[in-house]
Amino acid sequence: MMNKLILFVLATLSAASPTIAGSLYFGASRPEQYDFADLASLPKDFGKGEFTYELWIKPDHKFPVGDTWRGSKDQLVHWSDADPRPYSSPGWWHAGNWLLDGHSRPDGFEGGDSRAGTFSLQFYGGGRLRWMFADAKDDMPKGMVYTVQAGPAHTTPGLLDGKWHHVAAVRRWRQPEGAVLELWIDGKLVAKTDIPKRVNMREFWDQLPHPEDPPEVGGWAFGAEVMTAWDWVFTQYEDYKGWMDEMRLWSRALAPAEIADAAKGSVPKAGSKGLLSRFMFEEGRGGASCDSINPALCMTLHRTRPDTWSSENAPLLAAGGAK
Repeated sequence: MMNKLILFVLATLSAASPTIAGSLYFGASRPEQYDFADLASLPKDFGKGEFTYELWIKPDHKFPVGDTWRGSKDQLVHWSDADPRPYSSPGWWHAGNWLLDGHSRPDGFEGGDSRAGTFSLQFYGGGRLRWMFADAKDDMPKGMVYTVQAGPAHTTPGLLDGKWHHVAAVRRWRQPEGAVLELWIDGKLVAKTDIPKRVNMREFWDQLPHPEDPPEVGGWAFGAEVMTAWDWVFTQYEDYKGWMDEMRLWSRALAPAEIADAAKGSVPKAGSKGLLSRFMFEEGRGGASCDSINPALCMTLHRTRPDTWSSENAPLLAAGGAK
């Protein structure tokens, strides 16, 4: 009898103890009930010059590819099948799933207003990823954003295969002037775009991204379109469904060999040159995840669910083995 009681107590304690999370999970959202994460500020040296943004993701392949027309309920559960050519229509970016929405409108919301300060990642074309970026008010494509994506989408592998994938967005200086925006997936360069200027992005990232936003609205939203996520403007934009893990921000452009190593699971050593932030998502519970380098820099989680904290892990390697 005593042995059974001990086993019962141990089982109860085990069930009540939180599992140490390895990643964050974003699920399908209901209208006006989007689960998302908000990073209100960025490391102070990120964006001044060359940079690298890294993230491990595992899109949930159980959700189908299909139509994401904004007026339908299908857009809440589908991965976008749309593959419009950038600027081929006024709303070419509407039909896409927002992994990271860092769109900015520092001068206002009119159609021709600048998007300077934008840094966004969005799925399109059946599980492909594109990076949208804007660093200046002038010399932008039709005053909007640069796009770094494969075109047509099917020329690069889709990411809806139930596996973890490594993403790196790099701004690298191009001689004698200007820069190149590079999008790397699993250690391979899938797209790049030349840009004419070298702009210190802090002039945009240290202020509100939208002039009419309330002060509590942060800068970068993960898992959903930022204005919809905050219930500031309800437009039912499509959101990201899946896991994200191991986010790193660097003040330098990683070399191709470094990106390839990262995609194989290598983890940077503490104090690595240019490593500004490393979010590991290991808290396991609560409403925030904080930078392991600067614990004062935290990402706030909104509308957490029972499965927000996941025991899934990106396939990382460390000195002692797997993460």
